[in-house]
Amino acid sequence: MCFLAFVSVLIPMMSTDAVGLNMDVVPSVRLEEGWNSNVYDTPINEVSSFGTRLTPALALRFTSQDNAMIQVSGNYENIWYYDAQAKDANSHTWFVRVDSSGAWGLTPTLSMVPSVYYLNTTNASRRTQLVPSGDPVLPPVSITNYGSTNTEDFGGALNFEYLATQNVIIGVGGNYTEQRFTDSLPGSGLTDSSTAGGAASVSYIFSPRTRLGIIAAGTHQTYQNSPDADTLFGGILFGYQFSPAFSLYGTFGMSHIRQSEAPGIPSQSESKPSGRFNILYVRETFTARAYGSADYYGGGGFGAATRQWTAGLDFTDQFTVNWSWNLSGAYQVSQSVFETDAVDLTTIYGTGRLRYQLLSWASVDLTGNLNRQRSNGQFGETLNLYSALLGITIEKPYRIY
Repeated sequence: MCFLAFVSVLIPMMSTDAVGLNMDVVPSVRLEEGWNSNVYDTPINEVSSFGTRLTPALALRFTSQDNAMIQVSGNYENIWYYDAQAKDANSHTWFVRVDSSGAWGLTPTLSMVPSVYYLNTTNASRRTQLVPSGDPVLPPVSITNYGSTNTEDFGGALNFEYLATQNVIIGVGGNYTEQRFTDSLPGSGLTDSSTAGGAASVSYIFSPRTRLGIIAAGTHQTYQNSPDADTLFGGILFGYQFSPAFSLYGTFGMSHIRQSEAPGIPSQSESKPSGRFNILYVRETFTARAYGSADYYGGGGFGAATRQWTAGLDFTDQFTVNWSWNLSGAYQVSQSVFETDAVDLTTIYGTGRLRYQLLSWASVDLTGNLNRQRSNGQFGETLNLYSALLGITIEKPYRIY
């Protein structure tokens, strides 16, 4: 419902720039055959199996006259395994995403950048692969593998920038995230949570390459069976264009978190440096991005505020007319802020894909994934998962206007 409400507001806003607006409808279907080393996402008694994944999808792609793009897409995945011991691991996943290639101009002085995702899955490894870690608009998200439980994740953010003068930009934004566990086992410690926040900034364009300003933000974190928490952040925002292909932008400052008082639990607080950065390199058909963040986070799944560090890399290249590849990975550490007996996690995730365009509407690819997670005891010492997939995708865009 939150997603449908967001889209119903987003499309009319985009239509205010209707002159030169193009819309494409992109239906697709994907079929994969592959092997999974740990179909139940468990740290012990691992079961491996070959299986099939079928994914029908539909996307709406909007392109403005200045070549900015917003895409609204959704798909349904169904996975079934062949090994007799893996039959109970058959799973399904719903995934909806709204993302953009940059700022969408509503007027000559006002622009917006949206980012939304909704994920409902019974496959823990797919959650790790699909949550948009490192998104420049959304707050940092947890890439934790929660084992064999149904998870439902929603995240939405909308940032606006207003060019007040030739050199002064005023920014405002809001975000909301929610995480639910619909069939978690007794004693798992998994707890539903939500986070709502907003930010405001003022920045000055010193030159076509340099931008510097101040930013203030706040979030409220709500947990199902634990005290709420509030986080305040203040600092600087920066952006620098080293060359037409190479840019850096981010924020840096101090965060203060305060956990509310509850029966038998006193109020607690602490402050630490926090920030986020994105480094982007784009040249012809090659794109590279590095990102990182250090901040307090409320959606860790265990009913407690966490201090979270994330770093990641993405590479994409189309090295011939028909051949392309991409490689991405992330490293994340989550540690409880106030709870001494909470779960601390370290997660490493990586994926690589080699793709060949058979026809204008069909492509084949070979994909490999790895996920390694260490905890202080909740899911055992380590949880490992490896997979290899051969897939074919049939996709054809249709121009509506």
